[in-house]
Amino acid sequence: MHRKSHEHMKLSEIKQVIGSVAQVSGEDDLDIRHLLTDSRQLKEQAEQTLFFAIKTEKNDGARYIPELQAKGVRAFVTGDALAALQTLAAYVRSQFNGTVIGITGSNGKTVVKEWLYQLLKDDYTIVRSPKSYNSQIGVPLSVWQLAGVKSQESGVKTIAIFEAGISQPGEMEKLERIIRPTIGVITYIGHEHDENFISLEQKREEKMKLFVHSKAVIEDPTHQNVRTCAAVMRTLGYDEETIASRILQQTHETVLKVNLSALVENVRYFRSKLKPETKLTCMVKAFAYGAGSVEVSKALQASGLVDYLAVAVADEGVELRRAGITLPIIIMDPEVAAMDLILENNLEPNVYSHQSLKTVIAAAEAKGLESVPIHIKIDSGMHRLGFYKEDIPWLIDRLTHQKAVRVASVFSHLAGSDEPQFDDFTLSQIRYFDTCAEELIRGVRSQESGVRILKHICNSAGIERFPQYQFDMCRLGIGLYGFSFAGAQLRNVCTLETTILSVKTVKAGETIGYGRHTQLTEDRTIAVIPIGYADGFDRRFSNYGGEVWVRGKRCPVVGNVCMDQAMIDVTGADARPGDIAEVFGEHMPLEELAAKLGTITYEILTSVSRRVQRIYFYE
Repeated sequence: MHRKSHEHMKLSEIKQVIGSVAQVSGEDDLDIRHLLTDSRQLKEQAEQTLFFAIKTEKNDGARYIPELQAKGVRAFVTGDALAALQTLAAYVRSQFNGTVIGITGSNGKTVVKEWLYQLLKDDYTIVRSPKSYNSQIGVPLSVWQLAGVKSQESGVKTIAIFEAGISQPGEMEKLERIIRPTIGVITYIGHEHDENFISLEQKREEKMKLFVHSKAVIEDPTHQNVRTCAAVMRTLGYDEETIASRILQQTHETVLKVNLSALVENVRYFRSKLKPETKLTCMVKAFAYGAGSVEVSKALQASGLVDYLAVAVADEGVELRRAGITLPIIIMDPEVAAMDLILENNLEPNVYSHQSLKTVIAAAEAKGLESVPIHIKIDSGMHRLGFYKEDIPWLIDRLTHQKAVRVASVFSHLAGSDEPQFDDFTLSQIRYFDTCAEELIRGVRSQESGVRILKHICNSAGIERFPQYQFDMCRLGIGLYGFSFAGAQLRNVCTLETTILSVKTVKAGETIGYGRHTQLTEDRTIAVIPIGYADGFDRRFSNYGGEVWVRGKRCPVVGNVCMDQAMIDVTGADARPGDIAEVFGEHMPLEELAAKLGTITYEILTSVSRRVQRIYFYE
């Protein structure tokens, strides 16, 4: 946050604010600086922390009070703790008389918030939602940051920017009371959480309730984040020259553009290869292959084309749950230490060994749970994780003598489905898997009480090349981003772009970059782009090893790629500062870059650093 942290209130004042809404325990003179709703998030200053023991359908925060007391927490809210949290936040907001910008929509809220932060931070102290905190709990925690903040301190004005998200009618009125935005911003409204709304129009009406007290409401019909931010700046009184200058400065950065319309079209293509009853899992692990797991998952969920999502580790699944993703989520590499986290967030672990099955059963039994869905992995020849055929009798015996878990699916991984020379091996994998899966399903069918157990082995390449073995479900990963293994013309989803910072003439005989590895044999025009190996631009592209696309021309990389910058030869391209340089996308295919590096497209996509801004759009 671009300010010193000084939010605090005396517990006596908090008790007065909450009143009869809930019960507050603790000494009146306690100085409260931190609000806590998740006992696992206790970091420091326990004595200055107020814990809200929120009760949900699956858990009760009150059960963690003894544990927190042992760690030094001295103040607690029990009873209707969520209502108390929201009441406190509404009070904090009422004490702030500065500008508050409230943002709602289905996609793009966080992007607009972060862009506004960058555009306004030189003139204002900015208080903003952490990450994607936009829920009934996240919003009050965000607004708490205003405690003790005045609209103007030492000549610097303060602006607050908060996100608001809803999943059903009746929620926005509560968030409006807490945020009470003076300026409202609407981003793209799509079909997310449609199951709780009669129509898209009803959903829009519900979202618009955030702005009943706003002085201005901004919505760009093209849903372009830049235009939305420019409109907010105009509302704040900025002149056109300043707006243009600030936005130009922001676009002088490296960005990964993610076309969500193209993503959904690609899903439709792979769906067309499947029977209507076949389910589809989309892999969104590793930050959705670098594209951004939250926004990609939201687009997939809103499309209605996807039945499951899959991530690698528990934290990835928890992030999606906190962002409002309700689809079933498979955890492919569940950590033993995170099993409680997996169960508490309704995540579904992959079980691949005797020990992993014992671990999840023990964790579920400890919580008194029954029929927790798990996914059994068979090692059909990849020899990474999974059970062998000889393990099936033990599995059946263990599964039929407990009630804590149930088998949701049986699956395996194909090792070479994208390469025709391995087709015989792929078919042997499929046969081995099918034999194991059928034996397991027959053995546990009585325990499953008629619930269908899904079989799945096909990945993106398998969907195209072996559709006859789609079984009950398929898993779509790299195909999401426009990669076909059957020659189909799919849509490009991710484009990595940067902007030329400077252009200069370098004389013959001079060297370029660290190590002086590129020496010019003639005068050349050299440009600098703000992307380096810390951004994911591989150092092996150095010294003519790679190219970027500028003004319709391929321009080679010269000199060594630096941590934050690279140099390119733009001789004959008529390049100027501010021009866009495409690193990969329509003109610079990822497959080509991967071939130059002797790697695969997955590595290049996942190597794009998180410091590179992601821009999401529909077209």
